[in-house]
Amino acid sequence: MINTERLCLGCMNDNGGEKICPVCGYDSTQHNPSDCLPTKFVIKNRYYLGKVVSINGEGITYIAWDKANDAVVSVKEYFPKGFAHRNPDKTVSIISGGEYTFNEGLLEFMEINKVIMDSDLPALIPVIDVFEENGTVFAVSENIQGITLEKFLEKNGGILKWGQVRALFLPLIDTIKGMNDLGIIHRGISAQTIIASRDGKFRITDYRIRKQRLDNSEQESELYAGYSPIELYGFEDMHDDTYTDVYGISAVLFRVLIGNVPAAATVRIQNDAMSIPARFAEELPRHVLASLANGLQVLPEKRTRDIETFKNELVYGEINEAKEVKRPSKKATAEEEVEAPKKKKGGSAKYAVISAVSTALVFAVIAAVLVFGVFRDEIFPPKEDPNSSEEVIIDAPEVDNLGDIESGAEVTAKQYSVPDLKGKFYQEIIENDDYEMFEFVISDKAEFSQEVEKGAVCGQSVAAGTQVVRDTKIELVLSLGKKEVKVANVIGLDEINAKLELLKQGFLYQNIEVLEKYDEEKEPGVVVDQQPKYNEEVNTNTSIKIYINSYKGNENLEGTSSER
Repeated sequence: MINTERLCLGCMNDNGGEKICPVCGYDSTQHNPSDCLPTKFVIKNRYYLGKVVSINGEGITYIAWDKANDAVVSVKEYFPKGFAHRNPDKTVSIISGGEYTFNEGLLEFMEINKVIMDSDLPALIPVIDVFEENGTVFAVSENIQGITLEKFLEKNGGILKWGQVRALFLPLIDTIKGMNDLGIIHRGISAQTIIASRDGKFRITDYRIRKQRLDNSEQESELYAGYSPIELYGFEDMHDDTYTDVYGISAVLFRVLIGNVPAAATVRIQNDAMSIPARFAEELPRHVLASLANGLQVLPEKRTRDIETFKNELVYGEINEAKEVKRPSKKATAEEEVEAPKKKKGGSAKYAVISAVSTALVFAVIAAVLVFGVFRDEIFPPKEDPNSSEEVIIDAPEVDNLGDIESGAEVTAKQYSVPDLKGKFYQEIIENDDYEMFEFVISDKAEFSQEVEKGAVCGQSVAAGTQVVRDTKIELVLSLGKKEVKVANVIGLDEINAKLELLKQGFLYQNIEVLEKYDEEKEPGVVVDQQPKYNEEVNTNTSIKIYINSYKGNENLEGTSSER
């Protein structure tokens, strides 16, 4: 076993304990940010933590040393921004009122990483351990070195040929399909979340909880312009599903093959006029162009529904004749572009077949198929800057006189009216630019409320409508939800969904106890009993017991009831 004191905390190479690492240049006197675990901290009596590698809305990633296997690993700690607090003893506590959001994400974080740990999909970074400790969850994965696909492309001429792409991307596509089949949707597939590793393989990274990929959620989200489909931007009646990942991988392939990222979905839904340079339409197989067109449909209902169908179209050319790409006989020059017809007013208009015109090579797909473009500035001219230096003359009303200033008058500070924050979530408040003149803090005391949902503001230290000066501090009291609720019926649900139902009602994660009970007449792995019973009215601080069926389906064992 290696002496950890000799390891560089920046790269985990044995540098003999040097202050400045000769391998990576890390200075061992540096400290991790205050909200993070410190360097040399050990979790699970096994993982020796180094520097912080990244921080996002979901959590914190550290480089670490696995003392059990003498190997470098990556450790991700679930620490949702705005909902978690680091205690002096380095444990994690939940910010009052954010219990449901924190615990819902914790369960999903645990589930995603356990699915990856139990899978053997070819283009994932393997997860080797998932465990609860210090009031949160940690996921440990292999430390595979690489660069993002975007940087890889920059170093390799900006684009790849279809022959190269076909071999490199098939494992990625199969992996996305495998995760979708297991119920996990990535929602963030992009040239930033795919890495080219040192072993020459492409791997998909950064699977996250759902709310990290949804705009306007109460958690800090991260979307990738050009890669994120419209359904992630909070539009009503649009829901994410397997076709969400179809859009992401289609946009990535478009970037790899054509050289540019498609326009953002929020732009395309307003004006979807796109084109493709003629030389790419000439060089790429028609089934590849058609599969990308189908996969990049802006509206979800028009898009390829799942990865398997997308793969069949992309690789095997299994495309309906009605969607076949037609090639004109006349060859266009590389500089000529094919422009798409402008979208008709009315929203969901289908695109007409584009015929060969002049010297331009036409790329067309019948029945609601897009035509793409890489020269975005030429197609969408930039709007004039309203702050340009050009002089703007505005007529002012005439007045009799402006009056005199009294020499002894006092200057009065500008006053601001305090908004009514009841029912709003903390994250929503602090991200609202209209409230930037106030300072908000969460009160140590939370209250039960019959009217305000759990986690939202139910009280404020300065009443709405009060006139105050800039930077006035306002304490926000968060709701604990209803004091007493009727217990939901969780019998027949699996453990994860049963816990989520109880969390939605306001019960605390640490108060949900999981036990086992044997019942041959019920489905294996589901809840067969619960205490308190369904519809009992109890306080949300009450301890809840759920009993998971230990019957495996083919065993003839005596029924048991024991704590797991």
